[in-house]
Amino acid sequence: MAFTKQNVNYAADYSRAMADAYPYLSYFGEIWGANSANLYKPGMGSTMYIPSLTTSGARATNRDQVTGTFNRNWNNSVQAVNLEMDREWDTLVDPMDMDETDMVATIANVTKAFTEQQKVPEMDAYLASKLYSFVVPDTTALTTDNILTRWDGYLEALANARANRDRVWAYMTPATYRLLKEAAGITRFVDAGSAERSVDRNVARLDGVNIREVPEDLMKSAYDFAEGWTPAADAAQINMILVDPEAVAAPVKYEVAMMSEPTAQSKGKYLYYERYYYGAFKLNNRAGGIIVNAATVD
Repeated sequence: MAFTKQNVNYAADYSRAMADAYPYLSYFGEIWGANSANLYKPGMGSTMYIPSLTTSGARATNRDQVTGTFNRNWNNSVQAVNLEMDREWDTLVDPMDMDETDMVATIANVTKAFTEQQKVPEMDAYLASKLYSFVVPDTTALTTDNILTRWDGYLEALANARANRDRVWAYMTPATYRLLKEAAGITRFVDAGSAERSVDRNVARLDGVNIREVPEDLMKSAYDFAEGWTPAADAAQINMILVDPEAVAAPVKYEVAMMSEPTAQSKGKYLYYERYYYGAFKLNNRAGGIIVNAATVD
């Protein structure tokens, strides 16, 4: 997101507990941590190689004789892909800032804020836009009347693509999630056995598929990554992504963080530097495991 440098807040009595609003964790952790992310091989420069195997089918057994010749009945192939996101971030922290902010502006706290507010959301935004680019999105406008019908169609397509439904995740915006909760046919659960009666309208799983809400700003078709992450002016709103994490490879090839103690070169300040290099790729032999619903591009 856009950043404007402001004066450091030197509060005389500043709480050590930072109260950053809604700190981020990854909304797409299942994809970043999927087994497929570890199956690549580093190549030259930014090129990565993702291996796959195919085999022939079985045949009837001849119990009476051994005839013919034995053949190699498998093939291997390598999908060459290129990493795109070679990113870095650095900052200085003056020891006087540490002292006069009551040790709030420490390297640990500043880098924690960067990770939660910038790094992880940037990676999630990039991943959502890449998933959008991997398929031809369904641009059907979702309503309370049709969302379950579209949902059933998506699950049918995933089943025909041999995607394991218990492994599939559905990421959707809060607005889409609200449509799902309000859809005709969704059952409400009323707890009448407790002293405090409650109605559970949470939809954490539907037809065996895990569901997670993702903020709208992380579900765009395109972003500007010049500094941080900003939705592109002509970006379409992604409403829902259904994906088998094993249909995507999202490797982080290189990640390093370094800190230098105050020196004459840094004019007595701490220097922190971080670099990370990542990407996301569709696995060609599992391409059917990704479905996207999005608005039309303006």
